[in-house]
Amino acid sequence: IMNMAIVMGSMQITNRLDLEDAKTKQLILGVYVASQAVVLLVSLIIKRRIEAKKDTTVLKYLDQPKPLSGEQPKVVTTTNMAYDLEQNAQAQKQALFGLVFMIFLHFQFGVIRPLVVQSILPVKNALQSKWAQVYLFGKPAEGELKRPWKADNPFAALTGAQDQQTEAEEKAAIKKAEKAEAKAGKSESKKDQ
Repeated sequence: IMNMAIVMGSMQITNRLDLEDAKTKQLILGVYVASQAVVLLVSLIIKRRIEAKKDTTVLKYLDQPKPLSGEQPKVVTTTNMAYDLEQNAQAQKQALFGLVFMIFLHFQFGVIRPLVVQSILPVKNALQSKWAQVYLFGKPAEGELKRPWKADNPFAALTGAQDQQTEAEEKAAIKKAEKAEAKAGKSESKKDQ
């Protein structure tokens, strides 16, 4: 709902701006690039804090396959530090891709209105991310912030759906997947012999 309010508010702002004026276009582009720099700076600060903390606690979780792939979930064993660095790196790649894509659209097709929205949403999302909550704002990695971090389902709040597994269900699912992987590994080794 907050994202929709931001989009609607930024549309009202752009309706009041003279988008044909070159100075206004330059200002909007400058604000957009500055906001993207803030997102990348936040990401770099988080990366430094992850590396400084050096949390080598073992983390086991199920890596869900892509929908309709027919694959079974795989057990991933890593450390909190490696997992956090991976999540942060994905956020950096996403931010860089968005920056390149929007600048391409702006210079190739003269798109200016989406730059206003994209000046606000990425900063908000970066500061509200689970890794930012843990590493920037010092919140404990418990409850909703417990690893592995699940992507927020925007429709869950609207439908009242609960897709959160209990800790016991999660551990049982991991054990089941480990047994399935072990069984598959044994059958592979028998085929090789």
